[in-house]
Amino acid sequence: MKQLFLYLALIIVSVLVSKNAIKYPINLIWSDMEGYYTYLPSTFIDGEFERSAVRDTAYLKEYKDSGKTFTKYTCGVAIMQLPFFLVSHAYAHLSGSNTDGKNGLYGRCIAWAGLCYFWVGIYILYRLGRKYFSLTAVVLALFGLALGTNLFYYTFFQPAMSHVYSFCLFAIFLWMTDRMWVDGVKIDKTSSWIWYGLLMGLIVLVRPTNIIVAILPLYIWHKTTFNKISYFTIYGKMIGLFVVACIVPWIPQFAYWHYISGDWIIWSYTNEGFPFWREPKLIRVLFDAWNGWILYSPIVIFPLTYLIYKRNDNSHYERAYILIFALATYIFASWWAWWFGGAFGHRSYVEYTAFLMIPFAGMLDAIADRKWLIYLMVGTILLLCYYNLGLTYAYQAPWDGEHWTYHSWWNEVKKLF
Repeated sequence: MKQLFLYLALIIVSVLVSKNAIKYPINLIWSDMEGYYTYLPSTFIDGEFERSAVRDTAYLKEYKDSGKTFTKYTCGVAIMQLPFFLVSHAYAHLSGSNTDGKNGLYGRCIAWAGLCYFWVGIYILYRLGRKYFSLTAVVLALFGLALGTNLFYYTFFQPAMSHVYSFCLFAIFLWMTDRMWVDGVKIDKTSSWIWYGLLMGLIVLVRPTNIIVAILPLYIWHKTTFNKISYFTIYGKMIGLFVVACIVPWIPQFAYWHYISGDWIIWSYTNEGFPFWREPKLIRVLFDAWNGWILYSPIVIFPLTYLIYKRNDNSHYERAYILIFALATYIFASWWAWWFGGAFGHRSYVEYTAFLMIPFAGMLDAIADRKWLIYLMVGTILLLCYYNLGLTYAYQAPWDGEHWTYHSWWNEVKKLF
């Protein structure tokens, strides 16, 4: 009961923080964020993708002069925002407010959506962590990851971007993977495979490059299945259902692409790609003043280091985690805008924060019997959280471009201390 009251208190505090961080919720329906969201007012209010359904007409343009609004972003975020959109739309009708889908009322509900998915993700990671580690280690790890990385920024300041939604899905994915592939719970149930497939399909629909998380269950299967041929014989039907379930969340996307272009599948990121795949900007992605992940979220050094340290033990399949992070880094470093402009820290890593809970809690548990070391770690975590939160509230987009350098970053750091 005490844990429930504590959890509710944290949620209430987070609501107040969110409201303070987003003073103008209408700004959440703009640029990239509107690109994710525009499916909802276009479908449920306008009935079609017209120009009138878009606020940022300079960003969301017509598809090859067809007159139909084109968004390069897939509709996974919109699907996850849908319940909150419907609530806000119903409230707008009942209260006599503007029901155009583009005002601050709808923007505020997007903010609540991001906050809700953040807490679902945190709770599921807590449940998963408590299976293996002490309460203190799990709580401290989640505290550090929530306040010491840019997950905070993309929960409280830009919840209309895709990242907090993917964070929640990653947490569910880790929990389901643990139950199905580690524990073998309900692995023989058809419904488990269907739900797992729907989850995987939605993960990829929200952000297609996140398909690489499938490495984890494949790795566990490879390590734990001795007779692989007979496995396909036994579970062939269920694997087929899993594949079909993966496709189901994509049906609205295929319908939209066909609606605007006549083709069921298109490459929506026109003139964008991976030109640096031969010369990936690996160091810059991690340490550059332009949103370097570790530069702006240095707390991740601890779980990453512990992952490498535990690679030979591999008790929690650390090697699969390392492979996923390595491949993700290569993908980000190969993208044409490797710094993912207009971001606070490297935003593409936000959802991968979920993958750091296990190694972070494991590291804290490993040093728990050395009190001086755990006290030092707690102090360091608090300091790094202060660093992240200080830069978060100081952030004025964008912190990139030719005028943004290490000197610029250091000036902001000096203000904190």
